Amino acid sequence: LGGWFGRATTAIYAEFFRFPFFFFRPGPSVFVLACGVSLGAALIGAGRAVRNAVRLPPAEAMRPPAPALYQRGGITGRLAQGFDQPTRMILRQIARWPGRAAVTALGTGMAVALLVTSLQWSDAIEELVNMQFEQAQHQDMSVGFLDARSDEVLQEAKRLPGVLHAEALRLVPARLTFGTRSRREALQGIPADATLQPVYDAQIGPVSLPPEGLVLSTKLAELLGVGVGDGVTVEVLEGRRPVQRMPVARVFETYLGTPAAIDLAALNRLLLERPTLNAVHLQVDPLEQRNLFAALRKLPQVSSVLVRRAVVDEFHDTMAETMLIFVSFFAAFACMLALGVTYNSTRIALAERARELATLRVLGFSRLEIAYILIGEVGLLVFTGLALGCGLGFGLAWLIADRFESELYRVPMVIEPSTFGLAVAITAVSAALTATLVLRRLDRLDLIAVLKTRE
Repeated sequence: LGGWFGRATTAIYAEFFRFPFFFFRPGPSVFVLACGVSLGAALIGAGRAVRNAVRLPPAEAMRPPAPALYQRGGITGRLAQGFDQPTRMILRQIARWPGRAAVTALGTGMAVALLVTSLQWSDAIEELVNMQFEQAQHQDMSVGFLDARSDEVLQEAKRLPGVLHAEALRLVPARLTFGTRSRREALQGIPADATLQPVYDAQIGPVSLPPEGLVLSTKLAELLGVGVGDGVTVEVLEGRRPVQRMPVARVFETYLGTPAAIDLAALNRLLLERPTLNAVHLQVDPLEQRNLFAALRKLPQVSSVLVRRAVVDEFHDTMAETMLIFVSFFAAFACMLALGVTYNSTRIALAERARELATLRVLGFSRLEIAYILIGEVGLLVFTGLALGCGLGFGLAWLIADRFESELYRVPMVIEPSTFGLAVAITAVSAALTATLVLRRLDRLDLIAVLKTRE
């Protein structure tokens, strides 16, 4: 199963990043390590029980177990006041075995945490797409040119069929240097009054471009080790290759890449050129898109046409397939974890208390009351685990998002309330199904054997 999942994951990475080939060839050490960890966990879980059984003298093992020793008072006694007798029995049983109760609650919590962590990726991707393609970008398409053109091209673009609004963009390769740190980036020249694709901060929204100075993403500023007010040496790597020291006027947060922006007029002054551009953003009438595409095909200087909606749709299609596999795997794993923890806890409780529960049936307790005593204990622990799992899931999701931060992208730390609700619901349903299977054994309790004295 692990080999199959690893091969499937490798295929997804190869398709997503367009690798010509990407092989999955795990060494023997991977399988040895996985088996060792699993075997070690199993031995740790069973070691104490085996040790106690081995140390128990045979004569003592043949004797019936001594009645449990209870005492008045304590935290459990005070908490149990005001509850009915079955509920008191549940609380006392949990207090009698605190270690077992903690393991059951923690196991359920880990199932919830695993679900929250896996489902959080869908929330993060939706937030990233919404911020990057819906809020930060308002153009319908972007047209790129083979080389820099005069700003007269902008007026020509506005006269194309179906174009409602057009804005210029100039991209130039540049090396940004601060001290001993240097980065090669595409410096974006954006008009100060841009509305189709302005500089957008993920925290506060659109930000204005100052007439002078650089606007850097937080990740790029971190890589260069600069802050607002520091001077960065800008070396343009095309044309006359001018070099100029410019201050960092502002820093903004973004989830993709390490962009650097500057006012388009300031960039033209830096390049020692008259106003130029090498791309335009267009807002288009949907009814005229076909005519616009036909007109763009006739322009020899056009090198690329990028339709924003097509990019978003392709991104969603690719990520939907990837997320479906990952979320399905982790959801199945979490369900198995919840099923295993709940089933083991309920079966152990039934095995230990079968005689006690049967005695209560003989004394007049109904089946519903007996079921409440058995399932109430596990239900209380599962409920505690659900609340614990939400907190663990949030912490684990934050840790993964922090560790996944790179120059290419940052994972937004966003978890919708519905994600917590779905994780809790899946775990609760899994636990309820398991408890239902165990409850069927209550109907097969031997009430006659209870009336006999054990020797």
